Amino acid sequence: ATPVLVDVEPFFYTLDPKQLEEVFTKKTKAVIAVHLYGQPADLDSISNFCIKHNLFLIEDASQAHGAKYREQRLGSIGDIGCFSCYPTKNLGAIGDAGLITTNNTELATKIRMLREYGWNERISEYPGRNSRLDELQAAVLRIKLKYLDADNEKRRQLAEYYTDKLSDLSIQLPEVRAEAESVFHLYVLQVEDRQGLLEYLKGKDIQAGVHYPVPVHLQPAYQDRVLTANDMSITENLTENIISLPMYPELSVNDAKKIVDVLKKFLD
Repeated sequence: ATPVLVDVEPFFYTLDPKQLEEVFTKKTKAVIAVHLYGQPADLDSISNFCIKHNLFLIEDASQAHGAKYREQRLGSIGDIGCFSCYPTKNLGAIGDAGLITTNNTELATKIRMLREYGWNERISEYPGRNSRLDELQAAVLRIKLKYLDADNEKRRQLAEYYTDKLSDLSIQLPEVRAEAESVFHLYVLQVEDRQGLLEYLKGKDIQAGVHYPVPVHLQPAYQDRVLTANDMSITENLTENIISLPMYPELSVNDAKKIVDVLKKFLD
């Protein structure tokens, strides 16, 4: 299959449904809605498009464990939900791990086969792979799952603190859809002098990040392997000025205050 990329919405950073009709062809089989930074994509519009054209809806909830759209958990709305459980995720193992959710029995059976050589009773019916989740990672995730909602609530409280204290500055803060509940895997700002701010924060022992510096369609490995919508300008502009503040449940109130104070000093 050839991936076809569309632009994102400028303040939510998720797939722009308005571009789906532009890139749709008779070869289109599915839409992958990426819930980037823990922010739910516009699943009303995306779901309606998939129903209209009889397409599968795949949710990439790798950064959105526990997030909700209209009170329903992400990963349970589309035909398939995909989750990374890498250690840095909201629900992270102690090594590489991931999981898939679906209520489609046929898909579930095929996915189980694909993760283990495409086997059916040790006969490969599909060209699968070796992607089994080992018992140690599963045991860790089973325990950590109990604390996911509480940890996500701490992330939301931290995001509310950032938003409250930084709202008077000339920067673009992350927004959340009225019908959604974000889990703030990342708290992403838009600033004009990103490099200057990164260096200033580093000098104050604050580790900010850039997620992500180069769009997929402009990376050398993918330039000849993906198609795009005609206009990808929002994505391209965002990669020039986005910056991620420290965001994790264990971040103390004092540390959050320091981050805000340092930001204000630089931006003022």
